[in-house]
Amino acid sequence: MKDTNVSCRRLAASFTIGLLTLAGGLFPAAADVFTINPALSSLALSGSIQGSSYTAQGTGSLTNFYAGTIQASQTAGTIQFTGASLITAQTNGNWYPAVGGAALSTAPADYGATVSTVLGTVYAALRQVQFDVTSPSITVTSGQFSPAGLTFQFSTNVTSTLDYYNSFTAGTKTLTGNATNNVATLATLATVGSTQTLTLSVNALFTFTLISSGDTLVNVAGRIVATRTTAAPLVIQQPTITNHVVTLKWQSTAGQSFQVLLSTNLPAWKTNASNVTSATTNYTWTGTNLAQIGVYRLVH
Repeated sequence: MKDTNVSCRRLAASFTIGLLTLAGGLFPAAADVFTINPALSSLALSGSIQGSSYTAQGTGSLTNFYAGTIQASQTAGTIQFTGASLITAQTNGNWYPAVGGAALSTAPADYGATVSTVLGTVYAALRQVQFDVTSPSITVTSGQFSPAGLTFQFSTNVTSTLDYYNSFTAGTKTLTGNATNNVATLATLATVGSTQTLTLSVNALFTFTLISSGDTLVNVAGRIVATRTTAAPLVIQQPTITNHVVTLKWQSTAGQSFQVLLSTNLPAWKTNASNVTSATTNYTWTGTNLAQIGVYRLVH
């Protein structure tokens, strides 16, 4: 719950009212959760096995859409990706080999690649691909920031795998590890109305071992677009006091529920109203206070 306090004082017949200001600033301490828009978010797969580049098994097998969520903590002028994001590839077809690389047959997968090597043709399928993303605090200027400090890692929530098969070897590789985002294009944060949109360019290269050390490269590159709904800023009007009748008015997002708390000595608080709500952005509460001093708090 949020405490909302706005400072104001009015002296009338030795009667003082205070309304406390917003505690903790304009931004919540908890991470904001952005929902990824799969229609606008896709990452293309490239890379190689033993120096030979991936080619597509079929139309679209090396490009995929992503859904899920991104978590980031924001303050005035900064953003930090805090982890616990679920950037999840969608199943985009049936590709060789089967799960676990056990047979040269198709099964649902997120990506499907073919590689020509000295050992013959290798079939590779990536399944259950999911990424997390973290970063230090990054400065945001005029709605833009550098995404080069982001680190993408395979999520620990699922087991992402690369299944492979050729006539000499077959098996599965669990995809782990992290990669620094290698992009120059600035990321953006844009707010229109109550919707904040995050747009990130991605270019992350992971290295694995299938046959010899570091012989397999997996690169994902593209764009992720995610949105979240922002609450309207809280605006508190000057309280009015008439014959010990106190009226509080404020504006916020419609449909929220507020508590009105009163203290006459600050250490102790009592609840004057527990469910002050409004179908519009305008909120009003009226109550009587016969004490000489009153400090009010809005909690939501």
